[in-house]
Amino acid sequence: MHRLSLFFALFIVWKGLLWGKGVAAGTTITNTAKLSYKMNGSLILTQSNSNTITVDQVISLNMVCQNTTPVYVQKGETQRVLTLMLSNTGNGKDHYNLTTDTNSSATDVSNRQIWLDDGDGIFNAASDTQIGDINLTADSNATLFFVSDIPANASWSDTHHGIRAESDIVSGTTPGSAVNLGSYYAVNGTDGGVESALCTYHLVDVSLQLDKNATLSSPHLYIGTTIHYTIRASVIGTGTLKDVSVTDAIPAGTTYVANSLKLDGTLLNNDALYVVGNSVVVYLGDMTQSTSVHPEHLLEFDVVVR
Repeated sequence: MHRLSLFFALFIVWKGLLWGKGVAAGTTITNTAKLSYKMNGSLILTQSNSNTITVDQVISLNMVCQNTTPVYVQKGETQRVLTLMLSNTGNGKDHYNLTTDTNSSATDVSNRQIWLDDGDGIFNAASDTQIGDINLTADSNATLFFVSDIPANASWSDTHHGIRAESDIVSGTTPGSAVNLGSYYAVNGTDGGVESALCTYHLVDVSLQLDKNATLSSPHLYIGTTIHYTIRASVIGTGTLKDVSVTDAIPAGTTYVANSLKLDGTLLNNDALYVVGNSVVVYLGDMTQSTSVHPEHLLEFDVVVR
């Protein structure tokens, strides 16, 4: 009876290790039971045979969109980015095939691509790598970018896109299905070795147009000539642009003319607020375009050639 209880207890421990993702796949677990008893006043020591098992690999992964809010895009834009993170939550090295995922029609966006981040969390085609598969060790993760172009004739409001990752160690995606790797098995976890996630593009049919002009105080440009700059900011399309500001560098070889800055014809008489280093910076706030409101701001200032 005591031996049976000991065997059952060891079985429960071994089973927990076998399916626990914290123990690395391929780990060998060896156990030997010891027994002591007295016979005719003498202490007898003995032990069982050694029992050795190998931890199987649990195939488990997770894909999560990193954009907590929709990514705002405009018609005709290229290489717009959605950011996702793939994690190997299993207990062994895994290889994943990656495909773009969507719940929308194929015409919503074009030129779908998957890129691997170089570690800075910012998409850069010059330093990041376009991929179709990836290897990840246990408990590691990778930042991935879904990159696509927005059609010039886009008419949707929101569209959802992302990345699908599938382990290729076990054939099929049925949870519990397994393959013999020789000394141990690889078993699909509850996700079936497949995970995907979608992020959201939100189409904004509004943009800001800047037109800049210069007028000279003399027929020709030379030392002492004053250049009068005008910058017109106009909203194109329908919608609201938030926190609009205009920054214009004072050209090399010129000096800003004190107290010459105007916004919509009104003198902005505190240069310290608007002339920052070698630039003129003016905050315009929110600008909304609708059928009844057509916002436009005119910024003016002078420089003199030195």
